[in-house]
Amino acid sequence: MKRSSLIYGFNPHALCSAGKDFVPVAITPRELGRIGIPARKVERVMQELSRLVQADPALDDPAVLAGLARQIAAQLL
Repeated sequence: MKRSSLIYGFNPHALCSAGKDFVPVAITPRELGRIGIPARKVERVMQELSRLVQADPALDDPAVLAGLARQIAAQLL
């Protein structure tokens, strides 16, 4: 028997973030690249950082966001 696997080419989290406004954060995608976040992960990391800042505005500090960005990027595939 031959097994086939489904490969999908869409963002599985796209529906979760559809229609939501993302608040700007105190760190830019360029700065994320400088601290070692791969370009393919920058957009998703920015979304997660925005979500965190929206939940707790006290996190909107570049030093705090850089540490959080590293942790988020490590969790993403």
